[in-house]
Amino acid sequence: MSNSVDFKWAPSPADWRASLRAMVPMFKWAPWFAVALGVFSLVLLFGFDDGMFPVAVFGLACALVIGFMEPVAVWWRFSSDEMISRTVMGSADDQSFRMAVGNAVREEIVWEELPGWTETRRGFVLDTLDAGSLSVPHRAFASDEDRTSFRTLLEERIGPAN
Repeated sequence: MSNSVDFKWAPSPADWRASLRAMVPMFKWAPWFAVALGVFSLVLLFGFDDGMFPVAVFGLACALVIGFMEPVAVWWRFSSDEMISRTVMGSADDQSFRMAVGNAVREEIVWEELPGWTETRRGFVLDTLDAGSLSVPHRAFASDEDRTSFRTLLEERIGPAN
């Protein structure tokens, strides 16, 4: 008996950001670092004499750059590459995980080539052997039962979530 699940979605920058935040520590912690640097800079600005004014302004500028760097970079990459924004279709069963982007990219990966996975608030992020990742958002599934079936396949074929 084959347990097969189909999925389809039109990618968005938020999907890519969620995947990056799950896989790359810099993307995960950058917003928190920006907030901490901004708060520290505000303390310097209002809590100390005028000698700290240039340092505080520099800190606030750096906090803004760090805070906006990730969303702007993701948006830039997403809008500059037509392939990233194309509709993705795929399926998964007991044998493998398959994804296709139009007629241009078709990929079939056996479960042994996926060493781990993570579930975020927005979807599933699958680790690949080449240190990359594949993302499947929750909205890609036609029903909650399909999403649960996919999660079950991941647990059975790869193991528990990271």
